[in-house]
Amino acid sequence: MFKSTLTLILVLLVMLSLTGILEAQERKVVVMVSVDSLAAIIRDLSLDNIEIVTLIPEGAEPHNYQVSPETLEEARKADLFVFTGHLVFEKKLANLLPEIPVLQIDEKNYFGKYKLEILKLPDGRRNLHAYWLYPDNALAIAKAVVDKLIEIDPVNAEKYLKKLEEFKDKVRRIKQYITKITEFYGVKNMSVIITFPGEQYVAYTMGFTIAGMLSKGEGVFASGAELSEIKSKLEKGYAKIIMASDVSRMLNVGKFIEDLSRETKTPTAYVKIIGSKDLTYSDLLMYNIGVIIGAFSSTAMGKSAVQSRTILPTAIYALVASLVIVIIVESYLLYVRSKYR
Repeated sequence: MFKSTLTLILVLLVMLSLTGILEAQERKVVVMVSVDSLAAIIRDLSLDNIEIVTLIPEGAEPHNYQVSPETLEEARKADLFVFTGHLVFEKKLANLLPEIPVLQIDEKNYFGKYKLEILKLPDGRRNLHAYWLYPDNALAIAKAVVDKLIEIDPVNAEKYLKKLEEFKDKVRRIKQYITKITEFYGVKNMSVIITFPGEQYVAYTMGFTIAGMLSKGEGVFASGAELSEIKSKLEKGYAKIIMASDVSRMLNVGKFIEDLSRETKTPTAYVKIIGSKDLTYSDLLMYNIGVIIGAFSSTAMGKSAVQSRTILPTAIYALVASLVIVIIVESYLLYVRSKYR
């Protein structure tokens, strides 16, 4: 009788233990992120039990975003906040929900326990706009996120670490690809004009030199003298392209971009800084590379037509090759959107 009772107790303990493990495996870990381009890093690390929620709706300007009661209620479900450390609403949300752990950049440029490389604006301030688009920073952020996910969900620790190794490999291969493609097109150290500070990290990733900045932050525009100098650099061909973004299109500076492009006959590359809910980090980088090389190739094609007809086909092939990257990503987005409708 005693043996039977003991056996029954042991069986029940084993069943309870297994139930606990299964519940831990099935439990959704809710990670709330400020913007889609930052969430893109987590998508590359994500397991089936991770639910990623982007707080700022697609198409909204992040600097003007306000926390609504609905947002606050949804944020209560989070296991982890991953913030930029720059946007006003993030601080408000963290103060309202202090029980939820937050990962974000600190005053010493650390994200978790990993140091980031933060660029300077012309006035010497830290540029905290889209610093995660620089691959080495993305890798540091990924490490910090995995550290935190392992704390929250230790059952899946090995899987998170495997995802991190895969992400490291993706970042390594993309950096190699950038080196090869900038060498192939002869654009390493190319001078560009940017329209918003976040684009500085995209230019830095490509190895470009910034010849001018139209906007130095929300509501901070280039002076008349600076604008005149920027225009001169574009007209003389010193700066090869204008790099704009989904953010600059939403701001007042967006009104000047097309006019400046037309007047100086300089192509504009519209990169993604906010991103899209359908893109992983590697998708986002490849998309931006495609539009930048496409813009440069259109310049090369125009000059080739004037200089030599024999060079023209090469420029056309270069343009087509770069546009293929964009087409592939756009096609992927359309496929994903249609799949989940």
